[in-house]
Order: sequence, then C-alpha cells, then structure tokens
Amino acid sequence: MIGWTKNRNRKSGILIGTTIVSLSLLLGSVAEAQDSSVVGRVNGQDITADDLAIAEQMYSQQLGQMPDDAKRSMLVDALIELRLVAEAARKANVADQEAYKRQLAFFEAQTLRSLFLEQRVAAAVTDEAVKAAYDEQVGKIPPVPERRLRHILLRSQSDAVEVIEALKGGKAFAELAQERSVDEVSKIKGGDLGFVAEGQVVPEIDAAAAKLQPGEFTQSPVASAFGFHVVLVEETRNRPAPAFEAVAPQVRQALEATEERRIISELRAAAKVEKLVPDVAPPEGDDGHEH
Repeated sequence: MIGWTKNRNRKSGILIGTTIVSLSLLLGSVAEAQDSSVVGRVNGQDITADDLAIAEQMYSQQLGQMPDDAKRSMLVDALIELRLVAEAARKANVADQEAYKRQLAFFEAQTLRSLFLEQRVAAAVTDEAVKAAYDEQVGKIPPVPERRLRHILLRSQSDAVEVIEALKGGKAFAELAQERSVDEVSKIKGGDLGFVAEGQVVPEIDAAAAKLQPGEFTQSPVASAFGFHVVLVEETRNRPAPAFEAVAPQVRQALEATEERRIISELRAAAKVEKLVPDVAPPEGDDGHEH
C-alpha cells in the first residue's frame, strides 16, 4: 500500500501523523464494545490493548527491532498524546471543518480497502492452496543430477600416486584426506565437497567424476591449476526440491499478491473508471507501492 501519511516526530519518539489521529475517532465504539485490558487513561477515557494492537500493527516498521516492553511504552505514550490532541481538536470544532471530513472519508476508504482485501485474500489463500501451489511448482523443476564428492589435493603427481596406492591397499579416503590433503578447507571434513552439480567444481574434477560410479575413486592423478587431485564419488542423486516448510512463506506471499491483483482487476473491469491525468509509468524499480 501507498504510505499516505506524512508523520511528525514527537516526544514519544514515534512518528505519529494524521492517520492515527483519524483512526482514534473510529476506534471509540470498537474499544467500548470489547472486553480489553486498559493500558492507559486520559481524562477518564480508557486506552485499551485493542487500541495498542492497532497502533502497533500500523507502526511496526517504524518501531524497528526495539524490545517489546520499550515498544509498548512508546506506543502507549503516543496514544496518550493522540487522545489529548484529538480532544483539543474536538473542542476547537475541527470535526466540523471540511478538511477534517475529507481526510476522514479518505482514511475510512483506506481502512475499508485494507480490511476487504485482507479478508478476501485470506479466504482464497488457504493452507491447502499454498501446498497445492508448492506441489505444482516442484513438479515443474527439471531434475538436476548431483554427485557427492570427496577429493584429496596434493602438490605433486608422485604424492597423488602414493595416495592412490594407499587407497588401493584399503586405507580410508577420509583418513587420507585429513593426513595428506593441502586443501585446508575440505581436509578437516575428510575431503568432503558435498553434493555438487556439473559446473560447480573445476572442470578437471567434473570430467573425472563423470567416469566414476558411486564408491569409485580415480585410478590416476587428476591435474588442475591447483595441483593434483584424487577424487571419490560417494553417491549420486537428483537435487531435492526445497522443503515446503522453508519456502511456504514466500509461496503464500506470492499467492496473496496475485489474488489481490486479481480482485482489483475484477473490480476495475466491472466499473466505469476514468483517469483524467496522463498515464505515466514510474521510474523502474519504484511503482509507488510497498511490495
């Protein structure tokens, strides 16, 4: 949504603007109708946890990562200030001014838009819909063959030949890697390079590994710009899809954005809309909306 409110910085340290002032006028009946704990009071008028929750939702980005108790304290201070200024505005008959009525109508429409889309999108983007979208996308992922490799890097060809002979004699590959490899990163893991797809390691290792079956190692040294390698293929597989739990939030977000666009497009198609200003595209990367 477009950030319509131009905020001001007060003693509370929170940027509070006309949005929250107008919001307070809409909260009165809601707060009275609900049984909520009271977090503050101004001239006998309660400030409830419901009021606090709405303020926190609206200003969570501005509050950043501060501790919860500090965030709560600052929001209550802001709501106290809000009530004080709003009451002074009523006494000054600001509510009778056309500027107030125009802003109130705008904020009412903005709130209606937000709640309407939130409810419609939530009804459409269910847990089942998210899982179905995940399954569909996973089914479209082409298989990517991977090999789990180990290697031992040596400075000379003769050293590599010695290692190969030791492997043929039954010495464990991981043990030899820890003892002899000059690759300081992989040697502590027994030469383990993990699962790699073609192109993720130097071409000479790729080419050598392609000729091996799981459990086999190279019978002659593999030369590269780094030295001489002895390579073992431990196992092969197709790269697994990302776990549903890891990507579900991104899948849900994408579905929600798509559904919101669909709803708005449907509403525009059913209405007579006249845009009386030139249709100018925003600069690339900035369409005026928070994504």
